[in-house]
Amino acid sequence: MPAGGELNGKVAIITGGSRGIGRSMSLAIAAAGAQVVVASRTENEPPPDSPFIKYGSGTINDTARQIAEAGGEALPVPCDVTKTEDLRNLVERTIKHFGRIDIVVSNAGVDCESPVAELDEALLDRAINVNIRGPILLCKYVLPAMFEQKGGGSIFCITSGASLGYREGRVGYSMSKAALDRAYLSLAEEVREHNIAVNVLSPGRVDTWMNRNGDWPGTAHIPMEQPGSIDAAAVWLAAQKASTFTGQRVERADFGITWGPGIPMPTA
Repeated sequence: MPAGGELNGKVAIITGGSRGIGRSMSLAIAAAGAQVVVASRTENEPPPDSPFIKYGSGTINDTARQIAEAGGEALPVPCDVTKTEDLRNLVERTIKHFGRIDIVVSNAGVDCESPVAELDEALLDRAINVNIRGPILLCKYVLPAMFEQKGGGSIFCITSGASLGYREGRVGYSMSKAALDRAYLSLAEEVREHNIAVNVLSPGRVDTWMNRNGDWPGTAHIPMEQPGSIDAAAVWLAAQKASTFTGQRVERADFGITWGPGIPMPTA
């Protein structure tokens, strides 16, 4: 876990913070000095006989407890990103408890596993609501507070390699992540004048719930990483503003090579 004070005095909201990548980023961003709002639907541990228990384990309260035990400060907030009232409550509770919002990480996401000819419309609707609508509405509700602070900030989302290419049986998922990429890269220009960075981070193939079945068709050649592999890149992105690094879709595997500390921001 990265440690230091580069995020001292900052307040971060992280969705999907109960397990996997979200939990790892929550712990890392807290270790870098930020106060963290851990948001997720998961308030209770799944029963021990649940399928894929290794990946389903974890709650917002457990993540917050781990942050506190490490000397940080966290607020667990139940939030279903498909529900407008939950997103509003998330922002209101953050402001009430910490007084500001500096960092927003849209990590919550779901898969959409089905050939199009057999696609369940409810499955597609959920992928669109969680992977696209939720992240955009979260920005809608956090941005007024971030504008008012006038100090800039950082927003980034977690995407997938599927947004750039074909994945067998996952057309709906690929579509949702491609739309998320485009939305956030466009948002970067919309809020540039407020010195708010908006970026898109692709973590690579990570050992999480999404990959619980092992190799997806066409991905076996990509090394499987642990959730902590994303931590350094996430902390660095959280510290950026529009004046330093914005409007970029970046690969975690390229952190420190083509982007990151000491590397100039690419220009159009």
